[in-house]
Amino acid sequence: MKTPPPSSPPGATAPVGQQFSYLLRHGRFSFTERELQEHLQMTYRTIKQREADPSGLTVAEALRVAELLAVPVQTVLAAALADAQVAGAKQ
Repeated sequence: MKTPPPSSPPGATAPVGQQFSYLLRHGRFSFTERELQEHLQMTYRTIKQREADPSGLTVAEALRVAELLAVPVQTVLAAALADAQVAGAKQ
């Protein structure tokens, strides 16, 4: 079983297939929907799409998420990749 991203609270684990969403919603910081939209330069709908399927995440978006969460971009990409692999395994 994969360990949660470094920014997760101690003892917390991300649900399988939801690592990117978990990282975004349950990291060290808590943001309102409006704050996420402004910081990530995305619409509410785009944020929800990326949470549901992070395989569509662009490099620029990954960089903004990493900056917002104060984590390495590799952490964001690893979470997105893990979700994409779980989705691919289900097909």
